[in-house]
Amino acid sequence: MKTILFFFLLVAIVVSISGQSGKIINDEMHAVSLEGNLIGDSAKRNILVYLPPNYDKQPEVRYPVVYLLHGFSGPGNQTWMIENQGLRMNMRIIMDKLIAEQKVRPMVIVMPDGRNKFGGSFYTNSITTGNWEDFATRDLVSFIDEKYRTISKAESRGIAGHSMGGYSAVKLAMKNPDIYGSIYATSPCCLDAYPNVNTPSRFMIEASAVKSWEEIERATFLSRTFIASAAAFSPNPAKPPFFADFPVKVRGEPDAVAEQALARWLANTPMWMIDQNRANLKRLRGIAFDVGTSEDLLNSIRQFSGALKRNKIEHLFEEFDGDHIDKTGVRIETRIMPFFSRTLAFEQRSIK
Repeated sequence: MKTILFFFLLVAIVVSISGQSGKIINDEMHAVSLEGNLIGDSAKRNILVYLPPNYDKQPEVRYPVVYLLHGFSGPGNQTWMIENQGLRMNMRIIMDKLIAEQKVRPMVIVMPDGRNKFGGSFYTNSITTGNWEDFATRDLVSFIDEKYRTISKAESRGIAGHSMGGYSAVKLAMKNPDIYGSIYATSPCCLDAYPNVNTPSRFMIEASAVKSWEEIERATFLSRTFIASAAAFSPNPAKPPFFADFPVKVRGEPDAVAEQALARWLANTPMWMIDQNRANLKRLRGIAFDVGTSEDLLNSIRQFSGALKRNKIEHLFEEFDGDHIDKTGVRIETRIMPFFSRTLAFEQRSIK
């Protein structure tokens, strides 16, 4: 009798969900962790929140949450809602389809805007840009758990990201397994990227030579990412206007400045963080990442997978036929959201 009742209840839920649409909430919060940053960015942060079908009609149900982090620069968290350019996706349409087809279970998706005056925060604590790691692990999670019906446990929280967001997701989950239980990074940047102070790249030299905010607009994309990285990884409140040191030897400066900046960059490089965070990584319910075979990041991400294997850390790693952005929407639909539907802990509801 209970089996028959369960079957009809399941059918009723599926029929109900298939005829419903989820919705996107355009929300905003004040982040205490971002107050007082040296570049004067606002502590108010925009957040897009996807609520699954029947969220309003079933007020007793709580949901797992996936935090989805965008890449450097561009439209920020609106990246996840643009159908006709760039990454070509719409998270509401994707999630509604997956839920209706029973390919994923209903989840809440949180999409914060991680941009700053430089173009990206790398979700790192910095006196220059604000304490972005604290924002992601404390302020944002608390705000979401208090305002929406979430399951407020690490095993029910996932974190994912693309490019800069992928890097950030890896680092945040690696350091905070008590906050996030599963991770998926698609085309993550910077997993083992580190500069050489003796033979810096052309882009690093260009970045260290930029002296004004106006010049940033004319700098190359990679140079701007290095400027943003310096503000996040090696801040220096005595060096306006960017308040940062670069791992580049500069005439008139002691070599120790560049060497210390390099050490601080390495401290934020996930490849070199694995050993000290091995126990944390083993606590995660799921670790997955991927990369396109046409990406410059291919070798570094392969090496990151190799480092995890050497440390006997279970993970999924896939290479797909594509470049840095052309398959991101497809990966979210076919890999990332089904991954979280499998690895996150959902609410257990008894049937009487």
